[in-house]
Amino acid sequence: MTLMRNLAAICALCWSSAQAQEIPAEHLAVATQPATVGWASVEGETTGGAAATAEQVHVVSSRAELVAALGGDNAGNATNDTPAIIFVSGTIDLTADDQGGARDMSAFADPEYDEAAYIATYDPEVYGRENEPEGPLEDARKRSQQAQALVSVIRVGANKTLIGQNDARIINGTLLLKEVSNVIIRNITFEDSYDFFPQWDATDGSEGNWNSEYDLISIETATHVWIDHCSFSDGARPDDHTPPVFGRVKQHHDGLVDIKTMADHISITNNRFFDHDKVHLIGSSDSRTENRGHLKITLTGNWYDNIGQRTPRVRFGQVHVFGNLFTPRADGPYAFSYALGAGIESHILSEANAFELPDAIAPAAILRSYKGDRAQDNGSIVNGEAVDLVAAHNAANPDTPLAPTVDWTPPYDYSPADPATIAEQIRADAGAGALLPR
Repeated sequence: MTLMRNLAAICALCWSSAQAQEIPAEHLAVATQPATVGWASVEGETTGGAAATAEQVHVVSSRAELVAALGGDNAGNATNDTPAIIFVSGTIDLTADDQGGARDMSAFADPEYDEAAYIATYDPEVYGRENEPEGPLEDARKRSQQAQALVSVIRVGANKTLIGQNDARIINGTLLLKEVSNVIIRNITFEDSYDFFPQWDATDGSEGNWNSEYDLISIETATHVWIDHCSFSDGARPDDHTPPVFGRVKQHHDGLVDIKTMADHISITNNRFFDHDKVHLIGSSDSRTENRGHLKITLTGNWYDNIGQRTPRVRFGQVHVFGNLFTPRADGPYAFSYALGAGIESHILSEANAFELPDAIAPAAILRSYKGDRAQDNGSIVNGEAVDLVAAHNAANPDTPLAPTVDWTPPYDYSPADPATIAEQIRADAGAGALLPR
């Protein structure tokens, strides 16, 4: 009843609100829907900005307008818990200046940063492979990255709904949900959270790696978040748009939606994730034992297309992955590595997922252990055939077997569809662009 009263009040006033011009009532009805699926629907509600007054219904089409609608000051917007509904219209570039002008690497580079000198200095044949980069050039890189973050990382406070009109795109930046609760994000295309200043680390893995800083959406110490019917990709700058350096991809992208540090009660539903390497990191470090009992997350109805890995990669969490479609590729800049990563003390429950694998990818590659000791799969299929994902992993990896059961049951109602029937529906429905009535 509260939601309906708020909707009626908004509809009665929104035509006279300068911030919310020409918003059809049926669009407001979608914008005030609560989460009804998965972890976001239990132990409290996820309603976003449904309690917003008419004055807090906004239409935004630039970075400056978005920051204003979220409270007016990016640094302080995380503490703004006033309910608001924010409709995103057109394309918002999060690296743009206040007049909407595009900014490139030169706008953020520290005067002492020189990319060519950085590469020459930290070449592992010169600097070695025993230590992470240190020194004036690394310090200048960090200052450059921090300057970019001040502009491109947008803080979102509690009790907010961000919903895209059917042409909505947010590019070149990050939405950060940190120490907040009750946030809904729907019907927006997110692209290319591009780090101009990635760090080379020769100690990362056997060959070293370039590591970047920014996710498209980053969730930390947040509760009751629903991300629905959005699209996520690397956009105009895929991983192979620049040549490798030191024989490794010069990685300018991090995660698509990463979830860390005691975040809880999150549902990620009906989204399309495509053309990207690392998608969902859930839990940031084996040492972060404060995550025990947290990271309760549901992933359902999503399409993971041409994705390399981490769909998801989990530490500690109780993560329910059901009714999703996976269509990886064996080659290209996003060649498949694995889908489900069982990290330390993780409890992944996989159910009724559909995997469409090319011949070069074996079912045993779907699940990988990263110090995890258990995972459970019920009723998933690979190329139309039932496959026990845990048994396939254990047969191929006898030294790192996983117990086939987890010690929890989802505390919400759900009915997984037959995985043999979900591919067509997910391809038609997942992602941004068609949620609001036309």
